[in-house]
Amino acid sequence: MKRFSVFFALAAALASLAGCETMDKTWTATKQTTQGYYKEYLNTDPTIDYEARDWTSSEGKLADLFAPVDKPLYRLSIALNRQDAFPEDAWVEALLAANPWLSGLAVATLGGEVVLQRPETALKPLNLAPALAYGQALADRRLRAYVDMTPLGPEIYLATGMFRGNELVGAITAHFDIRNVIEASPEPGALVVATPEELIWAGSDDAAARAVSAQPWAEILAERSFGRFVAEGREYIWLCRFLGDHKIIYATASVEDDTGEESGFSFFGLF
Repeated sequence: MKRFSVFFALAAALASLAGCETMDKTWTATKQTTQGYYKEYLNTDPTIDYEARDWTSSEGKLADLFAPVDKPLYRLSIALNRQDAFPEDAWVEALLAANPWLSGLAVATLGGEVVLQRPETALKPLNLAPALAYGQALADRRLRAYVDMTPLGPEIYLATGMFRGNELVGAITAHFDIRNVIEASPEPGALVVATPEELIWAGSDDAAARAVSAQPWAEILAERSFGRFVAEGREYIWLCRFLGDHKIIYATASVEDDTGEESGFSFFGLF
C-alpha cells in the first residue's frame, strides 16, 4: 500500500511537471504572439516618408511641409525659456544632443565677454551684438530672435536673459543655420521660409521665392497671421509663426486642384 501511494504521488508529480511545461510553452507562445500584434499594430516603429506626396488641399500641404521644421524650433524656445541662470555643462550637453541641428550655444555678459561657447569654434563668426543690444530690456525674460545674414548663409539666433539671483548679468543664446533644420521637412524644395524683412530659405521653386520676397509683409501681418495671395497667375498659401519675438513666414504654392476656399483645416491643432 505504501509503495502504491509513493508511485501515485510520483505519477501525479510527473503529470504536474508535464502540465507546467505545457502551460509554460503556451504562455510563452501567447506572450510572443501578443507582443507581435502590439508591435505591428499598436506600437509600430516610427518611419518617415520622404517621397513626394499627392496633396489634396493647400492647407494640408503647407502643414506637412512646415510642421516638422517648426516643432523643433518650438521645443528649443521652451528649453531656453526655462533657463535663466548660467547653464551647467550637463544642461548644455543635453540641449545640443536633443537639437543636433543647432550650430551652437553661447553665453555672454552684458559687457560683451563670451564666457561659454559650444562648440569652441564656429563655422560662421559669432554675432551676439544684437542680443546684447537689448541690454536691460532682457530683464523681462522674453525670448529675442534675430537673423544674421552672413556670406555663408543666414544664421538665426534665439536669446534669453541670464540672471544671478534677480540681477540681469548677460544673455544665453542658441544659434542655427536654417538649412540644418529645414531637412526635417518631407519636401524642403517646395517650402519657402522668410521673415518680414528677408528670405531665409528659397527652396527650389524660384517663382515661389520671388513671390514671397515681393510681398509687403509688414502690412499683411498687421492684419493676418495666415492666408493666400496670387503672384504671376499662381496662388500661394502662407502661415506666420513666432520664434521668440521674431516672425517667421512659411509659404508654398497652392495645390493646383484646390478651389481656394476654406477647407476647415486648422493649423493650430498641430501644436
